[in-house]
Amino acid sequence: MDKYYEFVYELKASEEEKIIDQFIKYGFNSFYFEEDVESSKTFLKLYVKKEEQIKDILDFLSMYGLKLLSKEITEESKWLEEWKKTIDVFELIDGVWINPFSNKKIEKPGIVLNIIPGSAFGTGLHSTTKLAAELLRKVGCTGKDVIDVGTGSGILSALAKKIGANRVLALDNDDLATEKAKETAILNNVSIEIKESDLLSAVGEHERFDILVSNIVAEVLIQLMKDPKFDKILKNKGFVILSGIIESKEKLVIEQAKDVNLVLKDRMEDGSWIALMFQKKI
Repeated sequence: MDKYYEFVYELKASEEEKIIDQFIKYGFNSFYFEEDVESSKTFLKLYVKKEEQIKDILDFLSMYGLKLLSKEITEESKWLEEWKKTIDVFELIDGVWINPFSNKKIEKPGIVLNIIPGSAFGTGLHSTTKLAAELLRKVGCTGKDVIDVGTGSGILSALAKKIGANRVLALDNDDLATEKAKETAILNNVSIEIKESDLLSAVGEHERFDILVSNIVAEVLIQLMKDPKFDKILKNKGFVILSGIIESKEKLVIEQAKDVNLVLKDRMEDGSWIALMFQKKI
């Protein structure tokens, strides 16, 4: 089992935007924000195999004044057992439940997604995942081909398949994410194609999709829309769901969407986070 350095910081929700901006600058994506509903506290967790890999990031967080709660070397299995003590089954969106336990079967009305927490990828607690999930259900996946760019734990891909998608292709540029997504597919007994890919680089020349969903951050979403394959892979009248957008970056995302022939069809928000749904013009 690989060992990782785990860094845990406490922060205010309002600080997420600046931190994400810096992480994008450094090309660092092995992090997530965990929201503790009971205490109303937000935690930032970083995972890295070598501490020197993120020296600049650690320096930034220190200068920014974030409180380091803990730093330790951990194995995924050990970290998982500790986290399990703090989590429980929860409703992601209405009628869709998340079961974070590998040894417990959950009976709930609706859909149950089995997602084991691990590495730097959460179970879907973050607002951006909830928003993307809601829009996926709104647009409807029955019989459609779906591509999930930046799949992380694979939660949105598994949901798409559970609500009727024909084919689901899940992409991520992090090998930890693709391994976690494969685990999620097995746990939910769904057939998902999972590939390591820098944006759309692993998508075949003739592959086409009805729905593209991506829950990353605004800067990467803009780069995704600039990808030469972006327009080609979308079928006529195809839908694009983009989540992970901080309020101040919404206009930039919408402007780029217009440039690639997309029309805004829906908008959802949760706090300072926004998700947008577009449709491709004919």
